[in-house]
Amino acid sequence: MNRKDFFRTGGRLLLLGGIATSAGYLLVNKKVTAACNVSPACNNCGEFSKCELPQAKEVKDGKRK
Repeated sequence: MNRKDFFRTGGRLLLLGGIATSAGYLLVNKKVTAACNVSPACNNCGEFSKCELPQAKEVKDGKRK
């Protein structure tokens, strides 16, 4: 590995670490949410049984298919 490759690889790893750290921070501090906005997909969602969104409640009550 020559000097140019060393700095290129180091820069890429630094950038990747920054992106991973930023994403982790946003997820842990709940700055990013995965709100459901397509109710027909509710039945296939893994969070359907404990979801409290109005769309999911309507599907659970049978008001919407």
